[in-house]
Amino acid sequence: MKSGKNKASSTVGTSKRLIFNTIIVLFPFLLLFLVEILLRTFSYGDNLSLFVNHPEKEFSEYRIVNPIVGKKYFQRFEYTEPPKDAFLKEKPDSCFRIFVMGSSTVVGFPYDNNIMFSRILHEWLRETYPGKKIEVVNTAITAINSFTLLDYMPQILRQKPDAILFYAGHNEFYGAFGSGSSEASVQNPAFIRLHLKLLNFRVYQLTRNIISSVAESVSKTKTAAAKRGTLMSRMAKDADITFGSKKYNEGIENYRKNLDMMLAMAKAKNVPVFMSDLVSNIRDLKPFSSQPTSSLKPADFYFDLARQQEAAGDFNAAKENYTKARDYDCVRFRASSDINSCIVELSKKYNNIRFVPTLSLFEANSPNRLVGNNLVTEHVHPNIEGYFLMAGSFYSAIIQSGLLGNDRNIYAPQAAYDFMKNYGFTELDYLVGQHRIKNLSYHWPFTDESAGFVDYRKIYKPISFVDSLAFAVMVDNELTLSDAHLEMAEKYEAENDFVRAFGEYNALTKLHPFWPSYFRKAADCLLIMRDLPGAIRFFERSLEFGDDSFYAHFRLGELAMIKNDIALAIVHFEKALTLANTEKINVLSKLYVAYTYLQDKENVARIATEINKMKQGFLPQVPNRDYTFLDYIPVQVEDYIIRATEMLKEMKVDEAEAVLKESIALHDNHIAHRRLGEIYLKKRDFSRSVYELEMVYNDFNSDPRFLNTLALVYLAMNDKNKASKCIDRIEAVERAYPGLEKLRSFVN
Repeated sequence: MKSGKNKASSTVGTSKRLIFNTIIVLFPFLLLFLVEILLRTFSYGDNLSLFVNHPEKEFSEYRIVNPIVGKKYFQRFEYTEPPKDAFLKEKPDSCFRIFVMGSSTVVGFPYDNNIMFSRILHEWLRETYPGKKIEVVNTAITAINSFTLLDYMPQILRQKPDAILFYAGHNEFYGAFGSGSSEASVQNPAFIRLHLKLLNFRVYQLTRNIISSVAESVSKTKTAAAKRGTLMSRMAKDADITFGSKKYNEGIENYRKNLDMMLAMAKAKNVPVFMSDLVSNIRDLKPFSSQPTSSLKPADFYFDLARQQEAAGDFNAAKENYTKARDYDCVRFRASSDINSCIVELSKKYNNIRFVPTLSLFEANSPNRLVGNNLVTEHVHPNIEGYFLMAGSFYSAIIQSGLLGNDRNIYAPQAAYDFMKNYGFTELDYLVGQHRIKNLSYHWPFTDESAGFVDYRKIYKPISFVDSLAFAVMVDNELTLSDAHLEMAEKYEAENDFVRAFGEYNALTKLHPFWPSYFRKAADCLLIMRDLPGAIRFFERSLEFGDDSFYAHFRLGELAMIKNDIALAIVHFEKALTLANTEKINVLSKLYVAYTYLQDKENVARIATEINKMKQGFLPQVPNRDYTFLDYIPVQVEDYIIRATEMLKEMKVDEAEAVLKESIALHDNHIAHRRLGEIYLKKRDFSRSVYELEMVYNDFNSDPRFLNTLALVYLAMNDKNKASKCIDRIEAVERAYPGLEKLRSFVN
């Protein structure tokens, strides 16, 4: 009996000890949890998540890349904010969502967000797939490398991407946490990855901040020279990293491992990744540091040899040695061939990876296939033409993948240089980029600052108003490129130069594709320029992120009336009426005319009653219904169109055709395409005729004369189905059209 009691007592004692020991073990974690809650309650530390809710009320349905996410990766140096690309919190089923990963090249340096390849690509895809909702979200910030991108990946995958675009590798040594970086407090890759995960907790942020403060107070080594310079020069701690050295191999292996882990995550979620190889300036940039090793000659040797071979016309050998000079350069701001080898190797390892051969495209567009200053501004960042090529490289890969389907606009530009013609950038963008690169070139590693520092910002004298504005954007952090574009636009408007004013507003729409006001201002310029199709496109874009602009709806209603699309005009005027204040009488007058054209007696009476309440005894005049859209000739091509019209009257068809093509090369316009379609019909060149006419169908789909011509082309091609649809459309817009029955007889 006593033995049983002892046994029971022993069991109870063991249980108590187990509970006590468990409490002792868990107490520190419980304490940390409570401290974490307290720190969050009192708003200590930062939310360092990659994505946050959009801070502006009108975009409450959207998320953006966290503006302060750079704090997580940069403790010693400043960080750049990521682009403010918005995407819906709740992803619609019809949406195709793309995330873009990378660093300064992906941000678009030395230009601004309108020249990012991702934004160019987004606009290009929109034009190619006009019926599809496409989101492109750029997550890049300057001077990050694969450790940061690996930290990004799980957060990106949680946002349900349909594709991820990847262009990164130049920063593996000097980017944050790189093996030669001043931001790297530890070199062990596992510790770096753990450190980044722990930084999501406020307790860990507090610990880091305390340690950092103590270290700064103890350290007295900071000098003015250390603080001066570009982020590029200050990030490099161990400048010289020789090819094949331990530090070099560590950097390559870190990149390979991090990238492999990222791609495995994407594979597990079955998310396609478009991964590009990297481009750098090999022809026109000498090695930054040339040091021989026991097995290699100095990098300068290979560069000089390549120069001689190029001069002798041996371009293949020159390319090989320019590449070696780049690879053996001991200052590693340009990714070596080993980085591109990792990209190619890993793209073959996973079946969800699509390799994007951007380097080959740059080589194909460079003299003798030697990439240099023709497409790269300094060492790795493309110029404007280069960024369009980069966008084109990803564009082609996405199109070929078939992920977006086959229902696309076949008239969208397929070549980068064609898409570049009407995209939003101006001389101001070129000059800002030139000044940023010039300023960069006055710092290490482009210049040996030990011989004496010259500040480009203090010696340069602007040569024009636009140049002075571009220079001010580079020098003054308070003056943004958006401010400068707006100032130029207002200057051109005051001078009645609406073509150039439109160019500046168009650039602003690419800088801020979520701000409706710039689209409306651009559309107003196009109206004055008599480019009605362009004005319609920009007014429609202004409504994409909010359907509450009276002005846009009213203008779109007027433009639909000019097009003879009365039903669409009514939709916009009715919406404008709900938003109108003092303008109600004008909107009601427009509705009265529109309903009269449709012979809608019930609505005519309703509108007349509303007008009478506001202005007794007044009824608007109803002008004769006409088709005047063709009468609005864009100012840039007015002389060409008038000249071609006169030639057609004189039966000089071939001369008119040539002039119309010239007008399109100068400024793509709806009138020239229609006239060319009519010319080719007369020449019985039906395939070219239908190509030109279908290109402007949306512009003239309420003009019975145009529809009549297109129906005749379809009949000539024996496509009775499309001809019938044209005839049905004629009946919808004008039942009494005189040629209607004759056309139907042709079909039957």
